[in-house]
Formats: sequence, structure tokens, C-alpha cells
Amino acid sequence: MRRIVSLVALTVGCVLFSSVTAEEPKKEAAKKGTITGIVTAKAANWIEVKSDGEEKGRRYIPNWRGGAPKDGGGPDKEMVAKLKDVPLKARVRVEWIFEEHYRVVKVEVLKKEKE
Repeated sequence: MRRIVSLVALTVGCVLFSSVTAEEPKKEAAKKGTITGIVTAKAANWIEVKSDGEEKGRRYIPNWRGGAPKDGGGPDKEMVAKLKDVPLKARVRVEWIFEEHYRVVKVEVLKKEKE
């Protein structure tokens, strides 16, 4: 009788253990993409692009580098410099990744607005 009870307990334990390990959280795939559109607004650390077919623009910011601000961290300086050179109302292609915000990975000016 004890042998049967032990066997049942072992079987139940195996089933419970296998169901717990089978439900490990799945890592979500990184959201990323490329858009083409017109620069509708910009500031020192971000750019807003209205992509083709959309009603309003979306803001893209540089990746954060270097830890906390007290440790010298801040927006990616190279990308900030590139965004500064992008003119308002220019047609651009932006490669982005979503990490808490839409972040610029690469920006390319396709056509500047004629003045």
C-alpha cells in the first residue's frame, strides 16, 4: 500500500513539475521597422515623422547610452547630431526599434524641401 501511495505521489509531482516548467515566459520579439515620411516637427533630442498614409506623426528619440544621468548617461550623441542636421519638412527614411519608446536606429534624408 505504501508503495502505491509513493508511486502516486511521484507521478503527481512529475506532472506538476512538467506543467510548471512548460509555462516559462516567452521572450517577446523586438519590435522594429522602417518608415518613410515627412519630418513634421523636431527638437534637440527627437524628430517627428508623418509616414505615408498616416494622419499624424510619430516621435522618434535616440537610444539611451551610458547608464543613469548622474553617471554620464544620456541620448546617443551621434544620433542627436544626425537629427540636428535633418531639416524640417524633409522626406526621410527612419529605421526604428521599440524599447519603451520609438527609438531611431538610422535616419536618411531622401529629399529636402525646396525653398
